[in-house]
Amino acid sequence: MLNKYRSNVKGYLEILVKPLAKMGLTPNQLTLIGLLISLTGAYFFAHGSQQIAALVLLFGSLVDALDGTLARVTRKSSRFGAFLDSTFDRISDGAVLFGIAYGGLVKWEIAVIALIGSYLVSYERCRAEREGSSTLAVGIAERAERLLIIIITALFKRVDIGVYIVAVLAWITAFQRLREAKKRLS
Repeated sequence: MLNKYRSNVKGYLEILVKPLAKMGLTPNQLTLIGLLISLTGAYFFAHGSQQIAALVLLFGSLVDALDGTLARVTRKSSRFGAFLDSTFDRISDGAVLFGIAYGGLVKWEIAVIALIGSYLVSYERCRAEREGSSTLAVGIAERAERLLIIIITALFKRVDIGVYIVAVLAWITAFQRLREAKKRLS
């Protein structure tokens, strides 16, 4: 859902990446920095610091939005860079939910249900596109929405509610993508 606003912020993101490009930072380096920031957020969740974790993830989500823009601006887009970004996003998702569960902020079973649903949403998109579908970016809770839910609820020290919401919405999104993939690939 939030992806439809990407074009509205494209110009702002390009302004932010120009100094990074001048510094010689590569898109893959920025992707790695984004992962490290997410892992830091997971660490704070694991230690019960929900609000700090939320702020770290908020900053990390900005960095995550910049790597693709940096790749386009510097003309260093690559299939490996897209692969790396997607892979690091999965590591980040898993680490954040692990940190939340490890910190005792939610039952581990709920974190696992949220994680499986989140991974399934990403897998369905990748698999459908591999089978010839156009971009399968459909559903009510793509990665950006799920992350935003975690951040907002953590700011109010109720990340447990956020994980429950993410668990439900991820599975709804998975079923929405399944239905859409059936239409497109049948």
